[in-house]
Amino acid sequence: MSRVEKFREIIDTERLDGFLVNSNTDIRYLVGFTGSAGMLWVDMERVIFMTDFRYETQAKKQIGDLAEIHITSSEKSYFDIMDELELLKGKKVAGFDGNVLHYSLYRRLIARFLNVNWISITNPLAKLRSIKDSNEINKLQQAVDMAIEALVETLPILRPGITEREFSAELEYRLNRKGSEKSPFDIIVASGWRASLPHGVASEKTIQSGEMVTVDFGATYDGYTSDLTRTFFIGSPDEKFEKIYNIVLQAQQKAIDNMKAGMTGKEIDEIARKYIQKEGYGEYFGHGLGHGIGLQVHDTPGVNSRNEEPLPKNSVVTVEPGIYIPDWGGVRIEDDVVVEESGVRIMSAELPKKLTDMIIPIG
Repeated sequence: MSRVEKFREIIDTERLDGFLVNSNTDIRYLVGFTGSAGMLWVDMERVIFMTDFRYETQAKKQIGDLAEIHITSSEKSYFDIMDELELLKGKKVAGFDGNVLHYSLYRRLIARFLNVNWISITNPLAKLRSIKDSNEINKLQQAVDMAIEALVETLPILRPGITEREFSAELEYRLNRKGSEKSPFDIIVASGWRASLPHGVASEKTIQSGEMVTVDFGATYDGYTSDLTRTFFIGSPDEKFEKIYNIVLQAQQKAIDNMKAGMTGKEIDEIARKYIQKEGYGEYFGHGLGHGIGLQVHDTPGVNSRNEEPLPKNSVVTVEPGIYIPDWGGVRIEDDVVVEESGVRIMSAELPKKLTDMIIPIG
């Protein structure tokens, strides 16, 4: 069954006569178009893709016969095309994603098609996109592999005297050389006290001996992203760092060892969280254990205390516990895993994470 056919099942379940898709990510998922401008109409009979003249050739090449392609102009808008094609004729209820469709566009939509009851369905493709097919998993693995290779090549310059931003730039350069289409997010390089900032994007701070350095990075392969984190130490770590590092490592390992398809995101999150709490650092672990990755770096399903839905087989998620102590620093360890029937497969297993592997010797 094609993705459009599966989406039609969702439309039918929601008792809609059609759906107007304007999320670039959802459009790419359904019909393969990678451009930045377009709308997709899906009902039980037709699939209509609309874009402007800049993307006409690209749309025809990427979409093929998955949808009819229609081009807007200065005289003909998306809604003019919908009117011309009578897409809403006889339709009573239609859907859109209220988290994506801008309010001004929504006002124009309801004013144009007065006889249609427009219903907001948030993230309508979430469940479909959370289950990865073998092709998607292969692309995610490629994104993981190129990220690992880039980090390994960059690590020799992680020494006292380099700034966080310099290291980030060198890592991004190597990611691009490996084939990453782009960094899926701003690379995090946070050293010393700045490692207490979970999203400490690289700054002009100089990395010094005796400091921890958290590096959170990823790659993009054919639209699919990876998201990995390692925390290094420059020189000889003290007992406090060693203790906290091993607590985070054990928390992650306990979650990985126990998680499997059918468990809820909340249940998996609790495994790591309770261990960190037991060790006395619960107040310093303030984010969820992980998130889905795919065409977006933060995707469904969530691995956190709010998600009480079972994780499906072949979902791909991060597992990233962390401890962040103000004015001291922090530790985060993050891997990407495929959730399987009886456990998980660690996609980033080739990237070392034992404490001894995280020490950068100096001298």
